[in-house]
Amino acid sequence: MSLSALYFHLVVRTRNGKMTIPDQYKQELYSYMAGIINNRGCHAKAINGMANHIHLLIKVSPAIRFSDLVHDLKLGATHFMKTNADKFNQFEGWSKEYAVFSCSASDRSRIKRYIEHQEEHHRGLSAEDELRKFCKLSGVEYRES
Repeated sequence: MSLSALYFHLVVRTRNGKMTIPDQYKQELYSYMAGIINNRGCHAKAINGMANHIHLLIKVSPAIRFSDLVHDLKLGATHFMKTNADKFNQFEGWSKEYAVFSCSASDRSRIKRYIEHQEEHHRGLSAEDELRKFCKLSGVEYRES
């Protein structure tokens, strides 16, 4: 029997960081994204974000490539948003790049709480500064886009 516990904190941004995810419709989008993740044999543990980016805590199946999951997630979310263009009429697409950080067992609940409280974190922190912070904490070299 193979056992695994692969958890990742994923951050996807809208194209050019534009504020194109309306607050009143974001839960519909998050539910759709959770469905994509779950249908791929993975599990969405937390999803939340702001108008220009989304954080996800995902338990990933070892049977899939993470880059394929992100591709399917962006493609599916784009389809959903274009199908619901009356709600997401400013959406132009996703940034080509994304950020992903592995999560240890001891960090999972802290990261989940962080994701659930995005609005609080962004009262004094831009999306760019937030990403810089995560990169520094994870030892990832941040590259300006």
